[in-house]
Amino acid sequence: MAGSAEAQVNPGSFRSVGFSPQYASATGCAWAKAHATSHRAGILAVVLAAVALLANFASAGPLDEMSLDRWKKLREAERYQLNIAEKYFRENNFKVALTEYEKFLTLHEKSEGAPFAQYKWSLCQVQLKKLNTAVKEGFQSVIDYWPDSPESLAAAYSIARAYKDMGDVKQAKKAYGTVLAKHGGHLVAVLSRVDLAEIARIEGDEKRRVALWQELVFQTDRKDGAEPYCQQAAVNLAAWQFAKASFPEGLKALATNYTPEQLPYYISYYANGPLQTLTNMAETKAGGEKLADEAAEYIRKQIPADRQDEAKKTYARQCGFYMADLYWASKRPEKCREIYEQQLKELGPADDTLGRLAGWYKSMNRREEARKTYGQFAKVHDGQGQIAYMFREERRYPEAVTLYRELIQADTKNANLWQGELAHALREGGQYKEAIGAYRLWDNSPNNLWHMAGCHRALKEHKEAVGLYQQILATEKSWAPQAQLQVGYTYEEAGEKEAAIKSLQLVCKRYPKTGEASQAHAHLQNQYKINQTFGGDAGKDE
Repeated sequence: MAGSAEAQVNPGSFRSVGFSPQYASATGCAWAKAHATSHRAGILAVVLAAVALLANFASAGPLDEMSLDRWKKLREAERYQLNIAEKYFRENNFKVALTEYEKFLTLHEKSEGAPFAQYKWSLCQVQLKKLNTAVKEGFQSVIDYWPDSPESLAAAYSIARAYKDMGDVKQAKKAYGTVLAKHGGHLVAVLSRVDLAEIARIEGDEKRRVALWQELVFQTDRKDGAEPYCQQAAVNLAAWQFAKASFPEGLKALATNYTPEQLPYYISYYANGPLQTLTNMAETKAGGEKLADEAAEYIRKQIPADRQDEAKKTYARQCGFYMADLYWASKRPEKCREIYEQQLKELGPADDTLGRLAGWYKSMNRREEARKTYGQFAKVHDGQGQIAYMFREERRYPEAVTLYRELIQADTKNANLWQGELAHALREGGQYKEAIGAYRLWDNSPNNLWHMAGCHRALKEHKEAVGLYQQILATEKSWAPQAQLQVGYTYEEAGEKEAAIKSLQLVCKRYPKTGEASQAHAHLQNQYKINQTFGGDAGKDE
């Protein structure tokens, strides 16, 4: 389905643009969300690597499933035996599954399900790292004995994939070529092209890789499970074209995935990383700027001329934001400001545009202008919250505290949100006792308890801190490893060596496969020269 793989904004981006995570999440700040795209450095590498995941051999998808029509043809005893084998396969108990598939083949060698059982037997061999056996005694047997079965096609592909996984690239290429020649219109041909593109990447054969993407994007019927592979190829091809500063070709690839209304967002998203890379180097800077200009102009043309109703205004603003993101990535911030000011003039005041403009002022270190812009928000409390957070950034904590207290009284609907921000501001300003009192009034357990414990530690009130961590231990299972670890560190800060050691060893014993156990294990070794940590190596079982 076009647009089905819409990328998600990383919540961590709020921190990078200067917003309190709690505040940004609660208010849905448009500037923070939209500008997250400007911080997606390295997106090209991520996009190009993702294709390898799509053809994961352990999950062949439709290739290792039998159709309902064929399943109905099985006798009751056959269905019973095959269900047992399938159960163990789904549970990743491949040794037992293999035995059960063998039993099916022994008892029902003439069954409709026989080629399926032989194919799944072969997949079990792959999972058990017996690739040669899988190829010669498994997949090839499917082709030889049941050449007209659906599993024969799957086996042909699986042989090629097994050779690839064994590192026998020459045999893999030959086998993939056979699949393409004999089964060009089937899903196995799609999977083969995906795998061949990955081989081309490893071999540094860029020309071949791009040709395979083009076949997947422009010459492949996106049916019977092929669509996600073709979509990913389109994304890869678009990112590659953008990296070459070729906007028209990149657009052509993306247009096979997304509707015209969706394209402005995806153009901005996938051009962002290439733009940053291109404009970082003098020899490619001009190409990067040209790419940004062409992309922005295309998006501008998608803005509806009639913008009377609110939906069209909103879409027009979003298109403007995508254009601004392109200019920001190409290191021309003044063009961003021009877009925001033009929007305010043509579309009228809107908090999302004002937030963008205020964020721009902050990035340019024009902080008083940013404060003035936040002060123009229609949602006054949101604007005041941003101003308060700016005070915190500037370490003007008393002013932030005053503003948060006013917000608690004025914005009763969001009083708990502001209570949390007040507590954070007090803690950041070193007013630990006051912060503890504020956290007590913040209805957000166990976060409030966690921060209270930190404040008690800052005041060297270790007993109180341990009590709060133990409260978390008793009530929040998912927080238990980190809480137990902090108990150990708190005892250490208090000079209670034996209690610290015991608490750190408890982390290793109770939560052996967690990162906290590894941390406790290392600390016990480095700080106390203790190697016996009751199973603290996270990579091993208890």
